[in-house]
Amino acid sequence: MKLHHLRNVVAVVERGSLRAGAKHLGLAQPAVSRSIKELERELGLTLFERNKFGMTLTHAGEVFARRAKAIQAEFVRTLEEMEHLKGEDRGIITVGCSSATLIAMVPTIVNRFHVKYPNIRIKLLEGSLPMLEGQIRDGLVDLYYGPVANGFVDPALVIELLFENERMIIGRKDHPLRHATTLAELVGATWVTTPMAIDSDSEVNSVFVAAGLPPPRIAMQASSAMNLAVIVATSDLLAPVPQQWMELIRATGLMERIPVSEVSKAPRICAVRRANVPLTPACEFLNDLAQRAASAYLYKNRVPTPA
Repeated sequence: MKLHHLRNVVAVVERGSLRAGAKHLGLAQPAVSRSIKELERELGLTLFERNKFGMTLTHAGEVFARRAKAIQAEFVRTLEEMEHLKGEDRGIITVGCSSATLIAMVPTIVNRFHVKYPNIRIKLLEGSLPMLEGQIRDGLVDLYYGPVANGFVDPALVIELLFENERMIIGRKDHPLRHATTLAELVGATWVTTPMAIDSDSEVNSVFVAAGLPPPRIAMQASSAMNLAVIVATSDLLAPVPQQWMELIRATGLMERIPVSEVSKAPRICAVRRANVPLTPACEFLNDLAQRAASAYLYKNRVPTPA
């Protein structure tokens, strides 16, 4: 097995077809097809089901493709570290983050990072740990900053607490319930959830259950902070969000906080990375900046720290 075998499989998977994969690689389609068949013979397994609709991964193909992506990512990371040793820094760092960390920390990190590493690009993926956990474990995401559920443990990951967090409820500007001060006043409201938990409905339901109230009606689930903000700003749906959203509310003027005090704590904000795999010097520097940004945010906002 050679690196070009891995490269060809990944290209076909990511581009969706043999033709598109070959075009992306700048190779003839028959050459890529022969490479994949050669690999299948060596492995003694079928990686793709071939039919009139194209090529579909088998179960073995899914496992192989996931590992191939991880190997490619580690290979690229190794080359980038060698470039660093020669004094020539370039490459990409992939960072997963939630809306809370995007608002609270990322703006202060990026400028400082690029002073030292002007030729390294930071690729941001918005998402939760449940959404990105597999990619972090496989080395496709270098670092993650965002909410981590209490009690979550994974021996394949290093999890470091940055700060505890608070939650609030928001609605559009001039929402009919904007003066509500108790959850009981919001029982009849309709809600939109975020993808920050495995069971996204629990974000809203847990707040009401803790207060001894019936679960609310959930009408939509947002897939990103952007579409959550658009939904809230242009409808009567309410949403539970981390307190860092106050910055976004002030900046847009399209939403406002519903002054309800009976809101449960938000999940703690943590830094997550693979265990037993060293970070590149650039990743180490970025992670150090993130730790400092979290400390600065704690000091500025007096976010509670664990006892």
